[in-house]
Amino acid sequence: MSRPASARAFLALWNGIDDARLQSEYEAWHTFEHVPERVGLPGFMAARRYRQEAPGGPRYFTLYWLDAIGALDTAEYAEVFAEPTAWTARLRGHLNGFLRLPCVLRGSHGLSSASQLVTLHLRLQADSAAGQLDDLLTAGVRQGQLVAADWGLYAPTREIPIANHAGEEPLQAGRDAVVLLHGLDGAALPAQADRLVAALEGVATPVRPPQGYTLLTEVRREALPPLTGRRQPPRDDLNERFHPGDTP
Repeated sequence: MSRPASARAFLALWNGIDDARLQSEYEAWHTFEHVPERVGLPGFMAARRYRQEAPGGPRYFTLYWLDAIGALDTAEYAEVFAEPTAWTARLRGHLNGFLRLPCVLRGSHGLSSASQLVTLHLRLQADSAAGQLDDLLTAGVRQGQLVAADWGLYAPTREIPIANHAGEEPLQAGRDAVVLLHGLDGAALPAQADRLVAALEGVATPVRPPQGYTLLTEVRREALPPLTGRRQPPRDDLNERFHPGDTP
């Protein structure tokens, strides 16, 4: 699934889970309830879920495509945080390493999608950095080094109850950039990220190292069933499989 043509923003989310024994439950909740619920909200267009097999347990990256950054400031979006489903309330406390960066889309290149992804969080330090970054991504796709590349600049939105991971460096609006490098070879993509960082030396610096992920699932808004309320219904039937007769 390539970027929806009318998307003008995206939400980048990184997280892990604090207990590897929860992986099966987390995967079911995130795949069948949580992400479809979000994609059904106003202004959300599509989502892609990725996983990284990391020491100490899996890490996840979720990419939500938005029609505009204002999708994160709606009453409906606020409601899903204020009134979480029973399953969400149970699992929310098990997320760790949480990082959330809403971004205004600044560049998107490539005609296809790919299963391998490297995420890169940069801080642009010179006015020329944005243009140089976009030119480098354009060249990477044109030369066949990347299948596709997207990037955007961090834009603060409404605060949510889940805070970013403690100890993270403060974010800078209009300076922090999220870069998404899509490719066929997960082993080769980090080298592309390293070359990108080297080419931007003096005008941009990495806030954290590149991280590689593999696509798990994807969903578009038009694939969801029609709404009968303000949001997609909870999957209590699946929650019951993990916690029969139990309520949080």
